[in-house]
Amino acid sequence: MADKLKNNRVSAVIGTDGREARPKHWIAVYTKPRREKKTAQDFIKKGIEVYIPLQVQIRQWSDRKKKVEVPVISMLVFAKVDDHQISTISQNTHVIRIISRSGEKQPAYIPENQIDRLKFVLGQSDVPVIFDSHPFQIDDSVEIIRGYFKGLRGEIHECPDGSTEFIVRINFLGGAKLKINKSDLIHI
Repeated sequence: MADKLKNNRVSAVIGTDGREARPKHWIAVYTKPRREKKTAQDFIKKGIEVYIPLQVQIRQWSDRKKKVEVPVISMLVFAKVDDHQISTISQNTHVIRIISRSGEKQPAYIPENQIDRLKFVLGQSDVPVIFDSHPFQIDDSVEIIRGYFKGLRGEIHECPDGSTEFIVRINFLGGAKLKINKSDLIHI
């Protein structure tokens, strides 16, 4: 039976070819400048789940204003892949490299809950979200207790000007920041 499974590329899970049973992880992929959407389209055609953090901005030209979706993190696409799809990603002509931990060749996996929190923040925010790739000092872990983001947990940073920023950290990359009132937070 094992030979039959091996030769026919049929897995022990009935009705599958083995791909469905492989665990998938989120990874971050650096792309060539302004190629985030094109790269994502290529990945989707290959059956790879992708996420590009986008937000709407109003751009002004001399004769008009227009709402456009722009990446919050330029030159970056998140992809949910199994180990076999990683080679497909690295062969894409728009990809510069896959993010890995310092000194390692293996892609750095990003926890699903961090991607979910980033999606939530970008989907609900009515203020611009800024992504900071530089290390920052985290003062406290907090939870938002009112407003659109009620229940969201993250970290808080006191700015030199006295304002408060709520940060949703993304491993190995930095964090998405937005201004928030201290009165909307509790320490956890």
